[in-house]
Amino acid sequence: MKIVQHRPIFVFVCIIAFVVVFVQVKYTNDAKEKRIRIESEELLKDTKEVLTHQHLDNIVVTGASVLQAENFKHNSKTSFSNDVNNEFKNRPIITLFTSFKTDLAMDPEKELVYNNTLYNWQTLRPHAQLIYFTMETSAVDKVILFDWNIHPLIPPSENGIPIIKDMYLQANKIYITSWYGYFNGDILLTDDILETLEYVSNVSDTFRNASILITGRRINVLNVTSEEVRSKNGIKESASSRGSLYEIDAEDYFITNIFFPWSKIPEFVIGRAGYDNWIVGHARCDLATIVIDATETITAVHQTTSKGGNKEGHAHGNTKYNFELIQRLRLPKRFLQGLTTCAEWRTFRTLKTGRIELVRRDDLHKNCKCTK
Repeated sequence: MKIVQHRPIFVFVCIIAFVVVFVQVKYTNDAKEKRIRIESEELLKDTKEVLTHQHLDNIVVTGASVLQAENFKHNSKTSFSNDVNNEFKNRPIITLFTSFKTDLAMDPEKELVYNNTLYNWQTLRPHAQLIYFTMETSAVDKVILFDWNIHPLIPPSENGIPIIKDMYLQANKIYITSWYGYFNGDILLTDDILETLEYVSNVSDTFRNASILITGRRINVLNVTSEEVRSKNGIKESASSRGSLYEIDAEDYFITNIFFPWSKIPEFVIGRAGYDNWIVGHARCDLATIVIDATETITAVHQTTSKGGNKEGHAHGNTKYNFELIQRLRLPKRFLQGLTTCAEWRTFRTLKTGRIELVRRDDLHKNCKCTK
């Protein structure tokens, strides 16, 4: 009888408790979104200040200059080698490019991630040229604010997703640099990428005149803030204090020189699984390319969010696009041969001097062996 009498009171108390919890959760989420948007606005303000102090000469190669670029690529190997020696003094050493969705009004976390990237990469100037590939008109205002070169992909894939080899081939015509690098749009970099490329460029005549591909593992860092991105050593400190090195089969970037034959690569699309390991394995086993694992000398911070995990390439539509392309073209399966630990060469820093060195691996796993 007492239970029946008190039941309305119990139900009322449960309803009140539910409302209180709902309000607290909503308040917490609203506060988080507000904080993220404030960080994004502060980042945009700082961008203008950085660009003002850099006095950049962002020269785009067009028209007659394209012919000059073609002549440059076909110069003698000796001329190329001599040019690399002076490249850090005279002009950019790398063209960096990426592509990502900019319609992020419903996802402030991703908006902050991409704003961080747009800000971070332009701090690598004047030694890096930057290209944002897109077919979205909504991207123009945001990317222009960070002073990147916006370039349409012609043509995009049948699904409207960028094809990675086309990005390299077009970047090669837009800017004249010795290195060209695609990085996923959520990757942050430090100046050690420039230090690594300068070292590899000058390590020996053999390396200067060969097809080279550089890749590596990323460092996952949860909820990177705009303050960390703007701080001089913030990215390295966040990677060191709360970062975790991700798996050997995840390759979020590829840096190649002008001798790498991108025209021979299938039409893989970015943002979908399968193409990264295949390209590295194909380069090693079929293209006589020198593959270098730069995990130890290139800090590549992956901005991990509460919504986005480590398998984002499997979460989109058409997730099997690249796998199906490999099967349709009857290509050899090069996935295991394309792990970062299968790269015959790796860069590292010496304990005594902290200088970058290059060493050949002599402990490759049996799965790295190139079989037909």
